Amino acid sequence: MIIIGVVLSYSSNISSHRLIVSSSFIAQMPTIKEIVTSIRTALQPLYDEREAAAIANVYLCAKLKMERYELALHGNESVDESLLVDIQRDMERLSQGCPVQYLLGETEFFGLPFEVSPAVLIPRQETEELVQRVVELCKGQSVKIWDVGTGSGCIAVSLAKMLPDAELFATDISEDALAVARSNAQRNGVGVTFARHDMRDTDHLPFDGVRFDVIVSNPPYIPASDRATMHRNVTDYEPSLALFVPDDDKLWCYKAVAQIGERVLNPGGRIYVETYHDFHEEIEEIFQQHGMREIQSMKDLNGNLRFVSAISNDE
Repeated sequence: MIIIGVVLSYSSNISSHRLIVSSSFIAQMPTIKEIVTSIRTALQPLYDEREAAAIANVYLCAKLKMERYELALHGNESVDESLLVDIQRDMERLSQGCPVQYLLGETEFFGLPFEVSPAVLIPRQETEELVQRVVELCKGQSVKIWDVGTGSGCIAVSLAKMLPDAELFATDISEDALAVARSNAQRNGVGVTFARHDMRDTDHLPFDGVRFDVIVSNPPYIPASDRATMHRNVTDYEPSLALFVPDDDKLWCYKAVAQIGERVLNPGGRIYVETYHDFHEEIEEIFQQHGMREIQSMKDLNGNLRFVSAISNDE
């Protein structure tokens, strides 16, 4: 493979943080290593050094179709000039806070490839733990699972992939999100039954007559008042509808999930939800009020309270 190119130089203009292609450097044949350094430098006004490095690596691995170790292995090789121009254009967006996953149009979750767009949240690593808990519960069983508020479909699709004996259903209020989720199911070669549904409408449920063994949900749960403390690459780009809840009704999603579970869970069926670290006691109380038992709050791998599970009554 012959790779040639021009170098990226970084403008320290604080207002723009632009990467520019300088023709005076053409003869210097910039290496992959040098481009990684330039991207990291460009992003550090927005991110700390570690996160800037991670973004640079994710981005270049995708653009160059390399694995992470190959970036180091080929670090002294140069990049094609036309690709370098693409990198400059992309850096305009990255330096403004656009998440690298949206820029690339894809991400990885639970070891699987997923399309993402501004219509859906970017799947988080913590949510993989939620998926793993359901996998461990249901492995080898012919169960029916409903993912409420599916977004990109990362939970439903991952469960369908890991639980071939299970039947997966998924809903979302957003048609745009459902389009992404359907694409992800097809991309990963799994069958999921999708339907549009507003979880607030607990009187009119989809999947008429279906009883479920598991309901899983990662609904909106961040209080609107927390928005001001969050990074702009989240607040300016990811869908607010999937992130935030009103300060005066922070738990409405969990009330809805509990009501849905009360109506469609089989006796002994389970609910698994991801939630905010401050909400656990109140969610436990909500589930108890709706006849659930063996209600548990669980920590993620970082030691933060993040999940709640409950079992429906056997009656």
